[in-house]
Amino acid sequence: MLATHVIFVFTFTLPLLIFGQYSSDCQSKETCRDCIQEIGCIWCITPNNLTADAVTASIHCTHRNTTSNDWCPKNLIVEPKSSDNVVQNREFSSNIENPIQFKPQLIKLSLRKGEKIDIHFQYQQAQNYPVDLYYIMDLSNSMEPHRKKLGELGVKLAEALKSLTSNVRLGFGSFIDKVDLPFVSTVKAKLKEPCNGCAPPYSFINHLNLSSDYSKFKMEVTNAKVSGNLDSPEGGLDAIMQAIVCKEQIGWRSQARHLLVFSTDAEFHIAGDGKLAGVIEPNDAKCHMVQNSYVEYLKYDYPSVSQINHVAKENNINIIFAIVKKDGIRDSYQMLSKSIENSNFGELDNNDNNVIDLVIRNYNKIVQSVTLTSNATDDVDVKFSSTCQDSKPNGCGNVHVGEIVNFTATIQPRECLKGQKKIISIKPEALHESLIIELDILCDCPCSSPSDNSYQANSTECSGRGDLQCGICKCAAGRFGRNCQCDNYVFSSGNSANCKMNDQAEICSGQGECKCGKCECNSRPKAQEKIYGKFCQCNNYSCKREGGILCSGKGTCDCGDCKCHAGYTGDACQCPDTTISCIAPGSNLVCSGYGKCNCGQCECMMDGGHSGKYCEECTTCPAQRCEELRHCVECQAYETGVFDKNQCRLNCTAFKTEVVDKFSDDDDIKKCRVPDKAGCIIIFEYTYDEDKELIVRAQKEKLCAGPPNVLAWILGVIGTILLAGLIMLIIWKVCTTIHDRREYAKFENERKGLKWHRNDNPLYKEATSTFANPVYNRSSSRLPSK
Repeated sequence: MLATHVIFVFTFTLPLLIFGQYSSDCQSKETCRDCIQEIGCIWCITPNNLTADAVTASIHCTHRNTTSNDWCPKNLIVEPKSSDNVVQNREFSSNIENPIQFKPQLIKLSLRKGEKIDIHFQYQQAQNYPVDLYYIMDLSNSMEPHRKKLGELGVKLAEALKSLTSNVRLGFGSFIDKVDLPFVSTVKAKLKEPCNGCAPPYSFINHLNLSSDYSKFKMEVTNAKVSGNLDSPEGGLDAIMQAIVCKEQIGWRSQARHLLVFSTDAEFHIAGDGKLAGVIEPNDAKCHMVQNSYVEYLKYDYPSVSQINHVAKENNINIIFAIVKKDGIRDSYQMLSKSIENSNFGELDNNDNNVIDLVIRNYNKIVQSVTLTSNATDDVDVKFSSTCQDSKPNGCGNVHVGEIVNFTATIQPRECLKGQKKIISIKPEALHESLIIELDILCDCPCSSPSDNSYQANSTECSGRGDLQCGICKCAAGRFGRNCQCDNYVFSSGNSANCKMNDQAEICSGQGECKCGKCECNSRPKAQEKIYGKFCQCNNYSCKREGGILCSGKGTCDCGDCKCHAGYTGDACQCPDTTISCIAPGSNLVCSGYGKCNCGQCECMMDGGHSGKYCEECTTCPAQRCEELRHCVECQAYETGVFDKNQCRLNCTAFKTEVVDKFSDDDDIKKCRVPDKAGCIIIFEYTYDEDKELIVRAQKEKLCAGPPNVLAWILGVIGTILLAGLIMLIIWKVCTTIHDRREYAKFENERKGLKWHRNDNPLYKEATSTFANPVYNRSSSRLPSK
């Protein structure tokens, strides 16, 4: 059955070359060692002389697919065979003291350079897997207002973890700083009591080893006294270093998940700050605890961030920075968390729930997902794959207790390092268990050893001036030639046909001279540039360059082709040999399933309308993650929805919703508007940080419809009627005014057409007549006529 057996599948990758290329690539190899380091090439100690052509008859190396049965006796063919041996394969176990979640545990492999092997192994999460939680508290005087809260936090953390697993051990330590100026006051009275009721200053003290006595843990945390120092930064990195490397003193169990919670309200001293007190020796990352106190704080400087990252990863420690909410330190610890693998950051709020949730999320993240790592160097390529449903780069997510997860590791050695065995460790992050692979790279031929039957020292075939190894002469110093027949003083062109490759006209490919029937290649002005090969047909400088760098600096140039280091591919080794960069955070699909990964970048299928870095953008598609995230956002931000408080804590571990008053103006951040059961609209946005972790922010207030305002409705209706009447009156007045003006204009036009004055009547005659009297005396009175 698959659950109880480990299956090994060997896959030999052969270049798809034509016949001539097969023979040319292999035949250019002059020694058995060089021959067997090319996949598919085999070596013959004594080839059969089937032709009169001396060149053809002297071919010792060729491709296995181009040989005939008569080329070489089978017992004289050198072709190292790969082998495997499962040394340790213990069954899964949930034993509290010694759980087994990973199998097999030890494998021995023998592979040729460039050869691939697929190893199938399994992981099963054990129930109640042990958890060690060590709590480090800053007890400087500035922490006095927060001491009680931090003490309660430690107890709450213990209770929260006990609800997840019954096998929990808790420990407690505290720190101040290096006891010397300018970090603490060296006045005698201050060294005894730096502040009223304070304890003497110290660097780091382990108050309680990891223990299952929860009452003692509560008592130690609650009763811890503060001390005092002078400067603002504290010696927290000293404390973290000692808490990690002093495994015996602290009590870390090898078979357990390790959590280290670090609480402070101040920044931290970094490597180099110790010079202020005359401490110049770099931190040695070793344990210096005597009677539960760090004693070498004035000998060794503060550790560097990279040292903390190294020892935390080496000892499978997950650090959680629970920082007091305070201006100026948030950014420092966020950057510190990003620089330390498997660490997290959270700020203490009034009820400490965010830090407790952070610890639980971190625990669930560790438990419910498996991420594989290896210590393989660039000369060995290790790739992981899995058939699990929630497959992720180098691992699986959503793993449940008792579920068996099947993995495959593809291993391929890229280089030959003589006399060295490779010890490769494959392990899940944050776990001590691992699969150890002892890899022996087959680089040498057995026939080159003096113990082999074909080996002849000072052979007559080598003119008595060289050893016959694997059928060819290895000449003594000062001698050369096929049979060591020449020395530094006597040169002979010999048979020039032996110096031509495939009947080419040029001797030694035009890159050397034929001496004693053997090519001596020219040297280059630059010492690092070499011309080599049986016919001087190869060099290490004419490969393709990327950005002006040979093989992109990620491979070596060999005979015109780039031999890429592990993790890179392409004709110039310019491409990452992985699809991780093409998988969106929170997804397990390459290019979201709508494209292909080419040289580490997604090429989207344009016919589907998809675009974006991961082909995740689609103008015709709905915002799929909005619906996916809505329930967790609702329960985390508003404590409503389908999840209650406990269900929310268990199911919503991928992110922690941040409640904000106002969103950013960044158009690249996805905005979501989804309704809840009460008819309100929940508005939130999501994006990803530099570590591809999901970041979600929700608007503080939902958009909800309030109860109707009756008075406003009545006034609105009345106002609308009045406004409509007023508008109608205005329209009537405008219309009548226009009509009157038109009629008046018509009247005026008619009046202007009359032929008499408006005051004259042609039919009217006055009642009196007036005549002029010529003899009228002006001075006399005027008399009326008769």
